[in-house]
Amino acid sequence: MEVRTELEAEIVQLYAEHAANLKRHAAGIVRCEDLAGDAVQETFLRYFAERSYGRTIQHPRAWLYQVLRHYLFDHMSDEPAGQAGDERLRGIADPRSGPEDQLRHSEMAGLIASSLSTRERECLGLRSEGFTYREIASIMGLKTGTVGALLVRAHNKIRSAARLSEEGETHLAGAVHRLLRGPKLRSPS
Repeated sequence: MEVRTELEAEIVQLYAEHAANLKRHAAGIVRCEDLAGDAVQETFLRYFAERSYGRTIQHPRAWLYQVLRHYLFDHMSDEPAGQAGDERLRGIADPRSGPEDQLRHSEMAGLIASSLSTRERECLGLRSEGFTYREIASIMGLKTGTVGALLVRAHNKIRSAARLSEEGETHLAGAVHRLLRGPKLRSPS
């Protein structure tokens, strides 16, 4: 019985440390509060199952993100391709900005999002969560060099979007923040 208590304490600690960031990451991918929450719950359930069978998980944080990613992409197969542009970025609000700045950030975030591939956005999101290139590669099932190339391409596209925007780099930070932190979450109707 004591092993069960240790395992439960381990999961409670991991949940406290990572659940909010996992949910934010999931919401950045699927833009749906319910699915993001379900994905996080399923991820921790799978962690519990793995550990219950006595399996050791060397890097729990990276493992959680990898399982979350796989779960989400399995459930996104019904979503029409190309729906990740402006429509999925509407309604993003930064409480420190005025309405005009929020609109400019949203427009630039849409411009940036439309130029980035799904893999580039995901790499940026994971990097903004503090993952190393090696951890991102493990989570996404890529080589470390590919992660570097995706991030370089993403940064170049972000800079290009800033040059194309009338605001230039003035609102770039706010736009990137909006892109990586996602919109206010919506529940499906």
